[in-house]
Amino acid sequence: MEVVYTCNEDSSSDAKDWISEEKSCSSLSSQNVLAISRQKTGSHKRKRGNETSMSCEVGVFDLDKPWEWFTVTNRQAIVTNLQWNKTGTRLLITDSTGLCQVWQMQENLVNKWECVGSSSLPGEDILAVAWFHTGVQILFSPEKKDAITYEDKFLRERYQPSVTQFGGKPVDGWIAVTASGLVECCVINRQEPYITSSHKSLSLTPQRLSLAAVAYSNMGGFVIATSDGQLSSLVQCFHVTAQLTTEGVQVTSKPTSSLHMKSRMEYSTNESQQMTVTNLTFMNPESCDTLIVSCGCNGYSSMEIWQLVEQHTNLHQLCQSSQGVDNGFKIHKWMHHSTIQHTSYLSCIATSKLPVKHVMETGFSPYIAAAYKDGSIKLIHRHNHQVLHTSADALRMHAVNSSPAKKSKKSVNITNLIQTFCGCGLIAVHDGKISVLKVYSVKDGAISMSALLVCLLFEYALVTGNDWWGILLAVKPGNIEAICQKLIDNFFKQSPAMQESVAMRLQALKVALYSTNFSSREKASDCHTRLVLQAINALFRCLLRPKNITSQDKSPGEKLSAVCVKSTDGDLDKVLFNLDKEEYQVDTKRRDKAGDGMMQSLKPLIQWIADFCLHLLASIPLYQSYPSFPGSSLLSDSSLLRTLRELLVIIRIWSTSSPSVAPIFTTTSNVDCLAHLYKVLTKAWLCCKDGSKLEYDETLLDECCVLPSKLLVPAMNQSFRLYSSGYTVFGQSFPVNFVWGEYPEYLYSQKKSKLMYVSDVLTENQQHHDIIRQIHLGVHLSENVRQCCRCGGFSLLTSVTKSSIMKAWEQRWQRHCLCAAHWKLYTENE
Repeated sequence: MEVVYTCNEDSSSDAKDWISEEKSCSSLSSQNVLAISRQKTGSHKRKRGNETSMSCEVGVFDLDKPWEWFTVTNRQAIVTNLQWNKTGTRLLITDSTGLCQVWQMQENLVNKWECVGSSSLPGEDILAVAWFHTGVQILFSPEKKDAITYEDKFLRERYQPSVTQFGGKPVDGWIAVTASGLVECCVINRQEPYITSSHKSLSLTPQRLSLAAVAYSNMGGFVIATSDGQLSSLVQCFHVTAQLTTEGVQVTSKPTSSLHMKSRMEYSTNESQQMTVTNLTFMNPESCDTLIVSCGCNGYSSMEIWQLVEQHTNLHQLCQSSQGVDNGFKIHKWMHHSTIQHTSYLSCIATSKLPVKHVMETGFSPYIAAAYKDGSIKLIHRHNHQVLHTSADALRMHAVNSSPAKKSKKSVNITNLIQTFCGCGLIAVHDGKISVLKVYSVKDGAISMSALLVCLLFEYALVTGNDWWGILLAVKPGNIEAICQKLIDNFFKQSPAMQESVAMRLQALKVALYSTNFSSREKASDCHTRLVLQAINALFRCLLRPKNITSQDKSPGEKLSAVCVKSTDGDLDKVLFNLDKEEYQVDTKRRDKAGDGMMQSLKPLIQWIADFCLHLLASIPLYQSYPSFPGSSLLSDSSLLRTLRELLVIIRIWSTSSPSVAPIFTTTSNVDCLAHLYKVLTKAWLCCKDGSKLEYDETLLDECCVLPSKLLVPAMNQSFRLYSSGYTVFGQSFPVNFVWGEYPEYLYSQKKSKLMYVSDVLTENQQHHDIIRQIHLGVHLSENVRQCCRCGGFSLLTSVTKSSIMKAWEQRWQRHCLCAAHWKLYTENE
């Protein structure tokens, strides 16, 4: 294992370890946003006489930028549980007073939160919480890495939702288990009251529990494991179901198979008085057949793994039928599988979130991680339960190197340990700090993962909608090109419907992959440009819908592609002559009440296409001097150049009927700018189509060299993102130290460095741009601007158009940026 970075509150003061004073709570969402609670000390304490009150703060931050801390809420009570829902949009928070609250992002902004519902169990200590299962489970199967389609690679398992309503539709809500054995089910309704809750005791006898764990049953409901902390006591399991009725929520509970720890027999002496049950968790929340129970004392710990099996039991002869048929029945029983011992106290366990069945693939090793008081971390195979790797000093050595004052410290106190969704990284909360570790590290080489399996993990993220930041931890810099090429090859083997579904996310993934390496950031810029072009192209083509068409007829887009392929002379008017212009007109009166205002709202996107063509063609002469520059990889893509030609034809047709939507050019001669761009673009497309290189075509080079003298080339930052602050942590030397609220110095130095371009041809200014609407926002931004948490792109928070088409375009990027990251509200101090 290798430490990627460590983030703490203050680099100059090590007096307070706010996490080790009181165990904090943490939870990682599927979008790699970490939620964590911490006690606010110092000036946050309020004294009233002899009493001192301390508040607890819950905050979130993106793993890609850990120095940006966003506060969710502050409260006087201690936070006992944090839990994200499956989509990473809602956060469940419970405290020591028995209060449960659901918080969600306000206007999809990660630094603005609002409470949307709550329930209360006064005087109850909540031990465990879990959201209702939606019934959707997509399995990750490494054995199917050679399958062709995504449907064959990632199978959907039949899974019953935890709580359903009429028609079998899943219900949103959560379940909570308290120390008194009370279980509460809360349902989130769309009507009033917003939260409907009901509670019931797990058993008929009173209980006093210290540990509880919740898992989902594939037949619906939950399986809850409980323990009172005593080694001699029984670890009890219950099956809990919740049903919606006209009166509310009906909760039922029945006991199931339970177990005694095997260590109870081994420590039957007086030392057993010191041994207690310290941890209780399921191997995976979506699988209730494997339970992890650990016990220990000061200087020793024992972790036992139990599996639920079906056992056939024969009936007594007196109860058997006279026909001699075996009428035995099956019962479920917990069977001890393995025990992992260690000479230190077990502090926390990190289980895997990836839904994997039994793995036969030798190159993939799903694991569970166990952290101990001596600072060591053990990685244990999820299925055969063998210890894969033990790291004894990864965090301790980093603490010594970063802070010489801590050389005398013997161990690192890890209080929380979380796996990323794919398992490629670990998040450790220790000694007032948060550290991210690479599991598949190149340095120790203890656990490795092939590039083919890394590619399979990326494809799983594309299909499920999960974030891919954690998978980037397993990518070697030399494998980036091979992984991207493999992703592209597999993408073109999918069905057209699947390609349309994941095309945009694939481009965003390529942006992330290339952004991790400093030498390939020109390609990351090109992928971002390709992402914008694909989105605009899809929008323009969806507007080309004729009134009457049969299944045998070609669509207007297909007819346009066929005509543009045949036309090789670069004459735009000849292409228009071979097309029926009526099929490409947008019926603004039928589609939008705003009339011509709908076409006018498309003007910024049309202008972006024209400026991008101008930037691309003006940079062709750079081939003679530089091997790589912004747009170099796009100029060799014949399909992209063909798409640009088709879009220029559509723009010419629209501007003929609505002159106000025509792109604006600043020219020194009386030339038809759109037709001239189409002619030069056709020459570039023919060179790429024939397989020849652009720099060897003297006619094309002459046309492109004189192009800036005919047309003014605007600033290139809107076409090619010259600066992106996303994924910059991967380009640093590990480990990196961060401080909350302080931007690292390498971000400022990166802003000053520029990509390779000719300054007198492609100019640059300080204008900010809306990456969604493609409009200028000015040099100084206002308060109603949102910013991407990763790439740093800006966009207006509120809509400025009345067109339904543009409103649909804006709503497409309402929750996430183009790079698939969260938005945040921009403030001037940033």
